[in-house]
Amino acid sequence: MPEFLSQLAGNPWLWFIGTSVSIVLFVATLVGIPILCIRLPADYFIRPHQPQPIWKVTVRFVVASIVILMGIAMLVLPGQGLLTLLIGISLLDFPAKRVWQRRLLQHPPVYRALNAIRKRAGKTPFQT
Repeated sequence: MPEFLSQLAGNPWLWFIGTSVSIVLFVATLVGIPILCIRLPADYFIRPHQPQPIWKVTVRFVVASIVILMGIAMLVLPGQGLLTLLIGISLLDFPAKRVWQRRLLQHPPVYRALNAIRKRAGKTPFQT
């Protein structure tokens, strides 16, 4: 192992920061994912695309980028990685968006988890 990596591995501040970030991401997804999932309309994944003003696209891109990075991190850290990725992709606006969303929704655990969140909030299940 290179010397700088062994120094990083033995650094207690690095472990503290990594653990803190992991905990914050985990709590953020426990709170944020249900809110976003509930706010999406039931026909969100099947309705046609509608153009948005540029300021909305920009804000959504920034928020989506952060959510997607959190989802990627949660694939290896504690948290709901696939659900977070799905929400992040849902916020983006790009040509292959619907294809990616449908691929994620084809995983039964993801689909069941999303609809379980919606059911607890009294919302109808997502249409596919």
